[in-house]
Amino acid sequence: MRKIISGLALSSAMMLTVSANAAEHVIKMLDTGEDGNIMVFEPAFVKVNKGDTIKFVSTDIGHNNISRHTPEGAKSWKGEVSHDITVTVDKEGVYLYECDLHKFLGMVGVIQVGEAKNLAEAKAAADKLTAGMAMGADRMNEYLSKIK
Repeated sequence: MRKIISGLALSSAMMLTVSANAAEHVIKMLDTGEDGNIMVFEPAFVKVNKGDTIKFVSTDIGHNNISRHTPEGAKSWKGEVSHDITVTVDKEGVYLYECDLHKFLGMVGVIQVGEAKNLAEAKAAADKLTAGMAMGADRMNEYLSKIK
């Protein structure tokens, strides 16, 4: 019985350590970014660790956040217009997301979680995602170029 209790205590302590090490990253949904570009996420590229959370903040109203490509087995998400959404990234790889109201203006972003295991698939998905953009299509390639 003592071994079981010790094992449970150790397991609980390990879980607390993992969650205590997780970080929260904030991405703003903006009409105009610091660089003067319109309809942007700021920052539009983040590299985070598995288990971290991403909080998309509706700084300017009229934006949402929807995942468009995730690593295999990762959860997708769909935020409501003018509402914050918090997402926990629990699979390594590249995640692509957009504001579906302003995608045609290049309002897209990239999250790298740990190793970019699905980079080839993400690049193919990015090509499809940017195909119909009126402007800002080069943003996605710029963000993907930051993956290391």
